[in-house]
Amino acid sequence: MSLALSAALSASLAATGVVSVVSPAAADSGDGDATVRVVREVNANGKWDQALEPGMSGVSVVLTDDAGRSITGTTQADGTVKLTPGNSLGGGKYRIEVKNPDKGVLFPGFASLRSDLIDPTVLSSNVEFVDLSGGKNVEITTSFWSPEDYCQKNAMLVTACQNPTIPPQNPAPDSNRTLTSFPFDARGEYNQLTDLATTGDTGTVWGLGYNKVTKQVFSAAYAKRGTKYGPGGPGAIYRTDPATKQTSLFTKVPNAGSTGHNPNAGMDEAFGAVVGKESLGDLDVSTDGKDLYVVNMHDRRLYRYDATQPTAAKEKASYAIKDPGCAAPGDWRPYGLGLYEGKVYVGGVCSAQSTGSKADMRAVVQVFDPVTGQFTGTVMDQPLNFPRGGLTAPGLPEGTCNGEGWYPWTNVRPLNQDGKACTHDYIQNPEPELSDINFETNGDMVLGFADRFADRAGWALPSTSATWPATTAFQGGDINRACRGGNHMFVLDGNGGCTNNATPENSGGQNPDAKEFYPGDNTGAHHENSSGGVAISKVETTIPFTAMDPILKTGSGVRWVDRTTGTAGDNDGNFLNDTFGKARGIGDLEVMCDEAPLQIGNRVWKDLDEDGIQDPGEEPVVGATVNLYDADGKKIGTAVTNERGEYYFDSTVTKNVKPEDFPYGKTYTVKMDNPADFQAGGVLDGWKPTRPNQGDNDQVDSSGETSGNPFPAVEVTPKGAGQNDHGADFGFTNPQADLSVIKIGPAKVGPGEDIEYQIIVTNNGPNTATRWTITDPLPDGVTNARTSNADCGIAAGTLTCSGGPLAVGESHTITVRANAPIPQQTVTLKNCVKVTGTEPDPNMDNNNSCVPTEVPPVPVIDPAIGGAAAAAALGGFLLIRRRRGNAGAAM
Repeated sequence: MSLALSAALSASLAATGVVSVVSPAAADSGDGDATVRVVREVNANGKWDQALEPGMSGVSVVLTDDAGRSITGTTQADGTVKLTPGNSLGGGKYRIEVKNPDKGVLFPGFASLRSDLIDPTVLSSNVEFVDLSGGKNVEITTSFWSPEDYCQKNAMLVTACQNPTIPPQNPAPDSNRTLTSFPFDARGEYNQLTDLATTGDTGTVWGLGYNKVTKQVFSAAYAKRGTKYGPGGPGAIYRTDPATKQTSLFTKVPNAGSTGHNPNAGMDEAFGAVVGKESLGDLDVSTDGKDLYVVNMHDRRLYRYDATQPTAAKEKASYAIKDPGCAAPGDWRPYGLGLYEGKVYVGGVCSAQSTGSKADMRAVVQVFDPVTGQFTGTVMDQPLNFPRGGLTAPGLPEGTCNGEGWYPWTNVRPLNQDGKACTHDYIQNPEPELSDINFETNGDMVLGFADRFADRAGWALPSTSATWPATTAFQGGDINRACRGGNHMFVLDGNGGCTNNATPENSGGQNPDAKEFYPGDNTGAHHENSSGGVAISKVETTIPFTAMDPILKTGSGVRWVDRTTGTAGDNDGNFLNDTFGKARGIGDLEVMCDEAPLQIGNRVWKDLDEDGIQDPGEEPVVGATVNLYDADGKKIGTAVTNERGEYYFDSTVTKNVKPEDFPYGKTYTVKMDNPADFQAGGVLDGWKPTRPNQGDNDQVDSSGETSGNPFPAVEVTPKGAGQNDHGADFGFTNPQADLSVIKIGPAKVGPGEDIEYQIIVTNNGPNTATRWTITDPLPDGVTNARTSNADCGIAAGTLTCSGGPLAVGESHTITVRANAPIPQQTVTLKNCVKVTGTEPDPNMDNNNSCVPTEVPPVPVIDPAIGGAAAAAALGGFLLIRRRRGNAGAAM
């Protein structure tokens, strides 16, 4: 190959993400291509749902031929890579192995049983076998998943309504709902609500968390003007059981602030300065249900509690949330939380309250590692002075400030906005709070921003002081997307970090300079109507968020936007609360997802070379029975291998196990223990388990061990929900060993002489003979039979020897001796030996060997010969025959 051609080939391989790791052969194999797509599964159905399951880039995929040669490719942005055997590989049959890019976080996605590889929307396991001979091309799709991504379809959502205590003469009754739940697809007014708690139970709460293990809802106290704390005060966290609708105090977070509400003093005016600075922010529960995290907005620490118990007397730990370098230390205001792939994400804003400059407003997200108990870095640090939509209804009174952007925090009502006097009581002046953090399936962040001004200004309140004139506040929160930039830091859509989906038509004619991934967060004249709570169910095509005027009606509720286009229709909402008008009367939002299900599998094959590794050319075992047993030995599932040797146990795709019988954290045993499979006519008749656990790759070896039992088995212990295991593979060998035997002995011996036989057993292959036995019935008449071989014995005239193992090409020699008989006439001793083995023997013609040995009679000695001389000549034996005709004469 010329240097130019070699360079061109290398460039071509690099362009497709393929790197050869073997020396190329002399000519192209003529085999076709394998296109492999790797996606991130979310719904445990064994299908590639293109709208929900994006491709995964940067995943290594290895193509291996039957000779053990391989090439490696890397998936591109769409999750695909094309692997071409070319002149590097050959043989037609190939194994594809997709490497897990993040073990311990990602696990094999749910795969489907399939008879062929025709449909690329059917998910394969991460190890697949393909035939590319004759130029055939194959396209397969496989997946990984994070169990935390799973949710059932149309799961329940839970949020918190907020109820006012001003005006003080007409407070909302304690019987008003706070926590309420409804199905994901509920739309309309108060549609399909199930009330879980009241103001009397919880008071005003914002942060919500759902423990999917114990199925409990947690809610955190919140500081908001004109609406009271619950019985636990400003640091209270409540625990609500949705099944019984009973609420109790879970814990009190210390140092959460001490400012009290006073609705009788200027409509609780003084409390407005406390908003975002005391009580609690967002709350989340870890996927495994063990930890509850909450932000204390007063001491600016992250608190961690044991979420497995009904109450927590004290936190497990608390951690300072570091000031990211705001204009002044007091400007750092943490609030939001998010959990993703084992890490905790803590969000907050630099409020710019110390400077009043928009240039000093920033949104920051830091990462906390629960294992080390340390904050490990910042993943987003974004300015908040980008253009946004505002309040632009036609005919608004003169002096209305529309709030087209974010504004620095203050403690008073602004008199001016962007050079315009705010003289009318209508005002929108959004002060940013980064209140919620979620992650899309592809890793983008979806952020909820609340409007602090709405929580401290209130709805339709009279003038209470010279600095606080009559106010009707319109909230102006936001739902934003943040995508990774070139330095792997997240960049907000408002700063151009993500696709801009906004058009004049879908954003209500808002500020044409505004960039939004989710332009559907508007209704009517309100171009930014998010209330700061966001929830993502990754099995749905829309994102719900808490919102002002979720439908064309004044109040609060939940609105939905499309996850891809960011758009929404006028009626994509569920109206829940009218007590705070347009000034935010609703809290956080959570999806009440079930725990992820499990899948165990997946392949039974014929290990022809007995190396314990699934080689590309080795055939599957079709129609074999595989059983699943729980820790008590109860059979809970049965599978039969398909045309490709695959089997799976699960409750969602194959549906051969009941969900209640298949929880994680238990030890399960997978057995191939159907006796009929191994009996005559069975699919494994003559086959036995191959060597288990060979090499360091559990995905391509055999896991079945006998451990003294007649059938192979493997134990699997999924430690967490959704931790699928596709490494429960069983290899079987039909280890033929061609044993041959040769017997060597003398052609002739004299009467009574010692006869020495040698028996040579040889293994001609193709596999090791694990055990062999020779049987040698010694000829009649021989005496004093003996052997010095320790593995032999003689009983009832038969020599029997056993041994093993005997490697291919190896021989074993046995020596046996006996004394010949003393016949009266010539006899031929025919000595035959037979060898048998444990493994099937493909050539039985060489399993027997015979050797004849002639023994002449003792010669008749004439009496005339001296007796002593004759005896000496015959070795001590003397036979004298009387001649006929010489009667009376003795010899």
